[in-house]
Amino acid sequence: MIPKKNGYEVCEAIRADARYQGVKIIMLTAKGREVEQEKGLALGADDYVTKPFATRELVLKVRAMLGLQND
Repeated sequence: MIPKKNGYEVCEAIRADARYQGVKIIMLTAKGREVEQEKGLALGADDYVTKPFATRELVLKVRAMLGLQND
């Protein structure tokens, strides 16, 4: 957990700032309920990954998001 702000608040702040319009956001969290995932995506996250997660799967998601070829 992050101090002072939660991940939803950070995501919302990034999306509200025009300087970060092109920033991609993957929420990586222990909060895995469907309602929490829906909230993260509704606030502007591009993807939502719950712990525990497979490192390879996360790398593939990041590469795809950045438009890099996955081998």
